[in-house]
Amino acid sequence: MAKAVSLALALLLGTSARLRAEPEFLISFWFGPPKAETTLKRYQEIADGGFTAVLPPAYGSDVATNKKILDLCKQTGLKAFVEDGRLLAKQPNAADFARNLDAVLADYAAHPALAGYFLTDEPGAGQFPQLAAVNQYLRKKDPRRVPFINLLPNYASADQLGTRTYDEHVGRFITSVRPALVSWDHYALLANSERPNYFENLEIVRRQTAKAGLPFVPIILSVPHLFYRDPTEAELRWQVFTTLAYGAKGVLYFTYWTPYGAEEKQQGFRNAIIGADGKRTPKYDQVKRLNARVKALAPTLLKLRSLAAYHTAPVPQGAQKLDPQGPVARAAGGEWLIGWLRDDQNDYLFVVNRSLKNKGVAEITLARPAREVDEIAQDKPGQFKKAQFDPAKGRLQTALEAGAGKLFVVRR
Repeated sequence: MAKAVSLALALLLGTSARLRAEPEFLISFWFGPPKAETTLKRYQEIADGGFTAVLPPAYGSDVATNKKILDLCKQTGLKAFVEDGRLLAKQPNAADFARNLDAVLADYAAHPALAGYFLTDEPGAGQFPQLAAVNQYLRKKDPRRVPFINLLPNYASADQLGTRTYDEHVGRFITSVRPALVSWDHYALLANSERPNYFENLEIVRRQTAKAGLPFVPIILSVPHLFYRDPTEAELRWQVFTTLAYGAKGVLYFTYWTPYGAEEKQQGFRNAIIGADGKRTPKYDQVKRLNARVKALAPTLLKLRSLAAYHTAPVPQGAQKLDPQGPVARAAGGEWLIGWLRDDQNDYLFVVNRSLKNKGVAEITLARPAREVDEIAQDKPGQFKKAQFDPAKGRLQTALEAGAGKLFVVRR
């Protein structure tokens, strides 16, 4: 399964596994630079921020702009998902269904910077039949690219989902649409609290995608608006590292450019990674630092499959507590999330500080003997650091800043 996931991500960014041994994570965003800002300077800024791909520009695009974006991505080492109104313009029973999609493919499929095709955001289950037909047609005709669909979060209503439960919604999406990856948005940072079902959302998608052998890539909050607060750097870390501990193969931010329409202004949108005036906010450097850490871990994480994710007390809603059959017998010193991942030989532990404000020292007691434990470096891809590990006691200790995570390989 790990090889299947790595291949899926290689295809996600438009390269074959044979040509690119270490495909990058999908590090992208919602709401990119508007059409008027489709310039080399802007797309170099995106690349410099540690992103690997772009989703469509703010307030829509057109064929000419899409082609310009693809050319700029080629120059800057990025990939692009294009948005084109023709993609969902025809129902599967329409006489010109195939001809319509072939016209889209003719415009973009030959471009080397194409990552895939953006289809829709937050569909209900009633849209799955059309999405299935379009998705499967595009994947058959252009198998190196991904039709991108973003799902609703688990706090959506049953009417929005079109199913009785969120678990059923995700399961039906996977079995009927047969996507190349699963994406969804979940904005956990409310004005004065965190959504209690954030980890439950991760758990449901982790379980469903593991069963299907699919990668998943969530969208996290980076912009304050409505009743959502402005994320601190620790809160950005918390969203990213909790996601990676569950086995994500990428991360997307909502938003990159600050929405500036009249309705969005009323909703209080402000202070995204790039301001509405086009200037970098302090969040640009925060995200740049965070993306660099993710990219250092990515070559290792792409080779791993997720087996479980465990929490110390208090265990969040819908999450799993430490399991005696798992790799960790005890975890003390704070509130921890421990992702259990594995390659063909070793167990890996992704330890995350669940606190948004406090540093902590995790004391992890392994359930089975190990000869050594190494940390995967977050400053140089593929490098290891000696972890503070006592093999006689089977105890790993590590200090973690608020919201931070570290990945360890356990060698037996």
